[in-house]
Amino acid sequence: MKNLLNECKLEEALQLVNNIEMRENLPTEERLKAQVYKGWIHSRLGDFKISLEIAEELYQKSLELKMPMFSLDALYIQFLIFLTHQKFQDMFRSVKQSEQIFNSLPRKNSPDFQEREAKLFLMKGSVSYLKGKLDLALGYHRKSLALLKQIDPHSYFIPINLFALALDYHRKGELKLAIESHEKALSIIPEGDHYGLMAWKTMISQNMGKIFYQKGDLDTALDYNKRSFDYWQRTSRTFKWMPRLFVNIIEVFLAKKDIEHAHIYLKKLEQLNEKIESREGRSLYQLARALILKNSVRLNDHAEAVNVLKNIVNRASTYVDALKCLCELYFEEFQMTNQMEVLDDIQPLIDQLQKNAINENSYSLLADVKLLQAKMALIQINMVGARKLLTEAQNIADTHDLQLLAGEISREHDRLLEELKLWESFKKEQVSVADRLKLASIKPVMERLQGRRAIEIPDVNIEEPILLIIMDKSGVTYFNHSFIGDWDFEDLFSSFMSAFNAFSGEIFSRSIDRIKIGENTILINPIEPFLACYVIKGQSYPAQQKLTRFSETLKSTEEIWKALNKAVNTSEMLDLNNPSSLGNIVNEIFIS
Repeated sequence: MKNLLNECKLEEALQLVNNIEMRENLPTEERLKAQVYKGWIHSRLGDFKISLEIAEELYQKSLELKMPMFSLDALYIQFLIFLTHQKFQDMFRSVKQSEQIFNSLPRKNSPDFQEREAKLFLMKGSVSYLKGKLDLALGYHRKSLALLKQIDPHSYFIPINLFALALDYHRKGELKLAIESHEKALSIIPEGDHYGLMAWKTMISQNMGKIFYQKGDLDTALDYNKRSFDYWQRTSRTFKWMPRLFVNIIEVFLAKKDIEHAHIYLKKLEQLNEKIESREGRSLYQLARALILKNSVRLNDHAEAVNVLKNIVNRASTYVDALKCLCELYFEEFQMTNQMEVLDDIQPLIDQLQKNAINENSYSLLADVKLLQAKMALIQINMVGARKLLTEAQNIADTHDLQLLAGEISREHDRLLEELKLWESFKKEQVSVADRLKLASIKPVMERLQGRRAIEIPDVNIEEPILLIIMDKSGVTYFNHSFIGDWDFEDLFSSFMSAFNAFSGEIFSRSIDRIKIGENTILINPIEPFLACYVIKGQSYPAQQKLTRFSETLKSTEEIWKALNKAVNTSEMLDLNNPSSLGNIVNEIFIS
């Protein structure tokens, strides 16, 4: 039975399981095992209603008979069906029940036990992904994959796990790793025409199309989208996510300036919607239509695109893609008209995007929305507001395992500090909105929001360390260590204290995490009741990661933390040898 399933010989497997069930005096364990296979076969054939009925019956029987391993099997069947149909609350419930049952079992090293553990890791990883906990999701999916390979290298669940890993990497912005995981998944799915196979190939190819579109490789993006379209046609079934594939294909044709084929697929989408009659499908059709209108050279078509998008947003304010597209159109209008009142139309859209990002645990969207708000503040010459929002955006990305995005936002913050005098001159000279918009550089953010741009990974330049300080809120210094010999501590510290006094409220509320003084950047990390400050030249983000690690180590190292608190009363200065562990920590984090 297992071999037939791995070879995707589903009809033969179903016939075999029916023959097994007809046997007289079949032991209870074998009968339950047959039900597991039967439920899984029907799921892979696309007979979801039958599969769910079998799984529910199996779950109840296994509970009555106190055979929890089969309860786990039933819940896993339900989980994959709920995941496929995006019934997330039902899915979360299945995972919670599975975890409760599994935790009540004694640990074993048997393949049967390890297979259930691997499936539970896959389930928990998927829940972590949906909740935006990406490092946790990656950890679970890697554990699941390692166990599955150990138990059965030919397991059908391995490509499912690889697809889950690819989604984790994609959301983190690690596109190379996402592509590798997708390609591995596609390479090990056997050829066949069954629903289960084609469903997974359809989803994997569709996501590959998104990634290459994001990378700007339009020909490869189109190729993968067309493969997905072909797999879908071979299933003779309609997936809930199919209208989205049509929109993806239309976006690629528009990027290639191929309006004719964009219209052809818009017509195909219209025909599909006549079959499925879903509200989401209708909204996606209108979105695709608006995208085509938006790419027209005629102003009337742009106006019509705005009206279409407004209608989508008014019907379903949670429709994120329409909100993003409408924002972009308003920014284009803003650039053409230089009318500040256009920002009044943009602000409610950004507010709604923020609400949706929070509701959907989409922290990459939330960080980018904060970045967009920072750029809006820049256009209005609100420099302190812009800096607070940039810090907030980076904190969101850092906290939710989006290090590439956090680094991108940090570079934006560094660029703002370098251009601070220019922005201040704009305020005095009342420079035109067009010039402000150009310097604010909103276009890359809008393109990333709409999946048209990937984060460019820069060459990592190690910062030049200058000074490390620990001080309190009043400016009293308890530790300072110079990494270079020839520098003016008094002058730098005086300038820092002046800036510190100006921004102390923002610093201690963590609204501002850096100050620029001449060529130097002072990075600041509050560790109540102290501040850790790191003076550098160069890129802030790699240095910030070191400062964060240093701050966390200070608080968790009892010897240092006691010495710091004692110094508050004695005014004693700490150094690399006092306490003894401090020098080792400084050398390990900042020098080695």
